[in-house]
Amino acid sequence: MQVPFHPIIVHFPLAITFLLPILVLVFALMIKSNKMSQKAWIIIIGLQVLTTATGYISLESGEEAEEIAERVVDKKIIHEHEERAEIFVGSTVLALIFSIAAFFLRKEFQYLVQLGICLITLVSCFLAYRTGESGGELVYRYGAASAYAQEFDSGSTQEGLLPTPGMKTSESAHPGEENESLKADDNDYGGSDQETLGDDDEDSKQED
Repeated sequence: MQVPFHPIIVHFPLAITFLLPILVLVFALMIKSNKMSQKAWIIIIGLQVLTTATGYISLESGEEAEEIAERVVDKKIIHEHEERAEIFVGSTVLALIFSIAAFFLRKEFQYLVQLGICLITLVSCFLAYRTGESGGELVYRYGAASAYAQEFDSGSTQEGLLPTPGMKTSESAHPGEENESLKADDNDYGGSDQETLGDDDEDSKQED
């Protein structure tokens, strides 16, 4: 069984989201004070694109993981997590649109829009926290990960039906030796019986 892709990719949009409010504010102040070129705002746009893209990929991978998680978790709980994720990704799209618009605005209007973007990213942080919280509850409270563990166990059982080359079995590796030992035991038992019969015959003759 391979590790599901969803828990791997989902950390990227969450991590970048919590960095963006600080970066947006710093870039806005630096551009306003002419300590940074307006073209530097492209970095913020690039981070917004990365956040939205990884957020969308997380949504799509979550759809695939949902089918397996529904084996052990109620659909209603999973859909609640999915709705929170969709709202979070929607907020990143909104921040991206305003970030692109701010790049083409005149400088006297640009700073106000950038402050508004900073507020949107703060809201995204809250939405990201709620999404991550519900995802953590799915795994640690409702045991969504156990569905993958069950799939792994069933796969291991099927693979273990046939003995591997290194596996020890009850059959002897040299059947010929085992047969010879049995024959030797049979001869031993037969010889002792014949000796006992011979002794009985001699005793009967002496009595006669």
